[in-house]
Amino acid sequence: MNNPRIATRYAVSLLRLATERGQEQRIYQDMVSLSAAISGSKDLDRLFRSPLIKPDVKIQIVKKLFATTFDALTLGFLNLAIRKHRESEMGGMAKAFVRLFENQKGVVRVEIQTASVLDESNRSKLESKLTKAFGQGAAFGYKQNPELLGGYVLKSGDLRVDASMASELQQIRRQFSDNPYLSKV
Repeated sequence: MNNPRIATRYAVSLLRLATERGQEQRIYQDMVSLSAAISGSKDLDRLFRSPLIKPDVKIQIVKKLFATTFDALTLGFLNLAIRKHRESEMGGMAKAFVRLFENQKGVVRVEIQTASVLDESNRSKLESKLTKAFGQGAAFGYKQNPELLGGYVLKSGDLRVDASMASELQQIRRQFSDNPYLSKV
């Protein structure tokens, strides 16, 4: 099941509790780690989504995996979610928490896709220009996508800027396929 409403409700509750206790930064780090772990491990994702595995077994597995690295509040939250049969939403909860925390702190995520890896000087130039546009709270993530051929695609929230060669070539193809001199009967 993938229900962003449930994930957000649990994430809001956890953020409020963490803020009350002054542990929001620590829980944020735990949620980033949890999100990465679930995204990176199909087995962990299957564990949380499986209705065949009993909640007590899931709790024991979570304890063994994360007891040494996660805060007690995070472990308690994971146990609660499992006991309430919401563990299938665990990945969504972690992502929602990260998003809410970053919004609260004024962090703006900017994802930049390029055809090839940017060298350090180009990366720093790009980041300084984008920091002026987005503000000091900008956090940059880079992905390589050879299908772009050149240029970049920038994504931040609802904003998407496509300045790639692939996009330009697609526009040229459309222009040539639409010939105004041919009659369209």
